[in-house]
Amino acid sequence: MSKTPNIVLLMTDQQKASATGIYGNTCVPSAFQDRMAGEGVTFMNAFSASPICTPSRASIMTGVHPLVHQSTCHQDRVPWNLVQFPELLQRAGYYTTACGHYERNRNLDRGYHEQISYQDPGLLSTLTTQIFSLGRCDVGWSSGTVPIAAEKGLSAALTDRTIEMLDNIAATKAPFFLHLAYQDPHPPYFVPSPYDTMVDPGAIDLPPRADIEGCPAWQFKALVEAATAKASELDIRKVISIYYGMIAYANDQMRRLYEVMSQRGMLDNTWFILAADHGDYAGEKGLFNKTESLYECLLHVPLIIRPPDNISCQRGRKVQGLVELTDVFSTICGIANIKAPDYVQSHDLVRWVNDGANRPLRDCAFAQVGDYHGHLGTTFPIGMPKSGRHASLVQGARNLEFSYARDPDNGDEAYDLRSDPHELNNLLNPGKHSCPKMIDTLREQVDQWESRCVRLREKLGVVRGERRHMEPRECCADEASDKAEPTAPAAEGGKK
Repeated sequence: MSKTPNIVLLMTDQQKASATGIYGNTCVPSAFQDRMAGEGVTFMNAFSASPICTPSRASIMTGVHPLVHQSTCHQDRVPWNLVQFPELLQRAGYYTTACGHYERNRNLDRGYHEQISYQDPGLLSTLTTQIFSLGRCDVGWSSGTVPIAAEKGLSAALTDRTIEMLDNIAATKAPFFLHLAYQDPHPPYFVPSPYDTMVDPGAIDLPPRADIEGCPAWQFKALVEAATAKASELDIRKVISIYYGMIAYANDQMRRLYEVMSQRGMLDNTWFILAADHGDYAGEKGLFNKTESLYECLLHVPLIIRPPDNISCQRGRKVQGLVELTDVFSTICGIANIKAPDYVQSHDLVRWVNDGANRPLRDCAFAQVGDYHGHLGTTFPIGMPKSGRHASLVQGARNLEFSYARDPDNGDEAYDLRSDPHELNNLLNPGKHSCPKMIDTLREQVDQWESRCVRLREKLGVVRGERRHMEPRECCADEASDKAEPTAPAAEGGKK
């Protein structure tokens, strides 16, 4: 193998940080992620740029926020004239591969020599359809068992296909980048045995429920659409236990890939980055799946970097400073010794940690979502409640103490994360006598960030991707099942 570092990016889908052992949840069997944390560096306060798949993954791949690349909801495809880091790696001589749920149908498939999406016709698509068909369309909280052996399930099949790619990777004798994106623990909440009973529902600490009178009006409607009132406490506990079991399933498959690579001598110069694209309510606020909202449970995600054994570092370190998933872009460029474009809004986390991580990278983390004008309604079991989609763009900022979201359609929200980590007590509700000055600061930072992003977007001449108005279907017309997409050659990207 080449002396140039190899890079493996492993991602789960909708795994919130609070559903990970290294982040303090002892109920979740996240053994592989916890092991990688012990052998690497964990970023305890990592946040996604958006709480839904496409905008978040677009920000990872382009190194800029949704305000710049303009993919802010599930209508949007990623612009053609922003370079994605697999393209940079490919140009630098890397052999690049991708497998799984990486949004191939939304122009996030550029720069790969070999790739297969879970939506491509074949076994992966068949297994995905099987899982999607198991969930109920009338509630957001259905869960259960996939009637197939775990070694034949979707996460196992994704791992099998990735292991097949290792042969081609080895044959090239080139440095490689491998991106494996698991569907788990994305709803519907179904997993093969024994992962369906791995976590005792009775041992789970249920999240606190919001005061219905104090929650935003859209959220009350979403609770109705999710049919939360029809769920018993046991139903909720079962959903969460299955959600945790799905994480355990993905963890075991990551470990299997790691062990195969070890047996083939492919780890000596290989970096591992483990992350999730965004989180999931999983019962918080009485909701499930996700919405176009900027809450902690939807934005706070695990992020772990495990260097090769020959790299000297403080292993097992937990870094508290605020980071964003956009930082994955510059971090991968740094590992590969490639210059990142000067316009990116990301930082090289390896360099930062090597410098001591004493200087904060940012005062707050930003996120954006919404501006949805399509026709999708409630799309359970794999989507979100209709009321969770917002016609206006929702923008927010958070630091380690407070969060703020500007929502033109439904009213702004702000929370004291120190006393209210589940964000249930909106400091901006009518009748509140005082609001911390920090909320005004965050509001100003959101305004300033928007201005900076718009200027950058105009400077780069970003061409907004296609906006597709998907038609509603009777049951699950969620964004994940939208397959009919045009194909096009990879764009060169970069500045205009």
